[in-house]
Amino acid sequence: MSSRTPETCLYREPDGETAVCGLLKKISGIESHPGLQVAGDACRACCQSYPPSEKDLNPIVASLLFELTEQVVDGNGVPDCNVETAKTLNRWAERSLPAVAPDEDDGLDIAGKSYDHLAGVTADEIANYLPRPQVSESRSAGKVATWSVGVTTAPRRLPTLERSVRSVLDSGWHDPVLFVDGDVDVPASLGTLATCRRTPAVGAFPNYVLSLGELFMRDPHADAYLMIQDDALLLGTPAMREYLQTVLWPGDGAWIASLYCSKQYTQASTGWHTFPDRWVWGAVAFVFSPAALRLFLASPLVYQHRALPGAKGLSRIDVAIGHVAVANEIPILFPSPSLVQHIGTVSTIWNLARAVNARHANRFLGDLL
Repeated sequence: MSSRTPETCLYREPDGETAVCGLLKKISGIESHPGLQVAGDACRACCQSYPPSEKDLNPIVASLLFELTEQVVDGNGVPDCNVETAKTLNRWAERSLPAVAPDEDDGLDIAGKSYDHLAGVTADEIANYLPRPQVSESRSAGKVATWSVGVTTAPRRLPTLERSVRSVLDSGWHDPVLFVDGDVDVPASLGTLATCRRTPAVGAFPNYVLSLGELFMRDPHADAYLMIQDDALLLGTPAMREYLQTVLWPGDGAWIASLYCSKQYTQASTGWHTFPDRWVWGAVAFVFSPAALRLFLASPLVYQHRALPGAKGLSRIDVAIGHVAVANEIPILFPSPSLVQHIGTVSTIWNLARAVNARHANRFLGDLL
């Protein structure tokens, strides 16, 4: 939570019941205009978001700039800001606004919800809402007993690492490895966990692949390799691990399981499903069987993906996993409802993307239990 307050804001210029936003003045070049007046509610909302700057607007400042510049355009410009400048600033403000689908309720505060009541839930109660998959008669199921668990993290304007890792610990995995990509201030409460730092940062996809390789090198004989991103919220009950150990693996050979199911992949029927196409939505929490992990790390597609130009080779972890799974005929299991919620509000890769619409689980088991 932000420690900023309207009273300590460097940009706030009190003016009776309202205030003038000095940041809006700097960005627009306008010295005097009604659109520079900001109500107290807007100031408080801005302080609850990440700190804005002249180059990086938070959603509140973006909405204020959008309204201000619309007024300037409608008024055919002002002495300090002509119409063309106002239009350019208006387009920037619009791009900086949260991406919300027309039919979506953006009042849903995913990150602010509490799930402390789930601590006493049992594995059988989870199974009542999310039935275990059936095992093919022609194949023997391999039960998971040992785990190797990692959490990848990178700088975020609104950190979620501590809450995410706490949910991992509360869900029965007591020794995850933190894979820190770049300058991340790891909370003191997580100081006892094994930590691997990459300085300078290598990027989301390289960090993910390197981290999977390290999990295998640390424990080449684990039954399951679980990689979690730092904005994943697990159920927070030891029953989650207990339940998954009776689900994985439903057959021999290579398997991948996503514990996360985005809105895009929600199914009409409750239970575990095998993805019928190439996975592209969400790498929030993936479990790899030993055979699947080896195939992934050895796949030429991984290195072809990294060699893609620009940001493409540094991101799209979910897309790369989908490509490798299809190429190697690795089934991807996923639950509907989702066992994990995506609580990140600002992506570490795409600064203006948020965990809304298809980027969050519209049916999360934690809301149903």
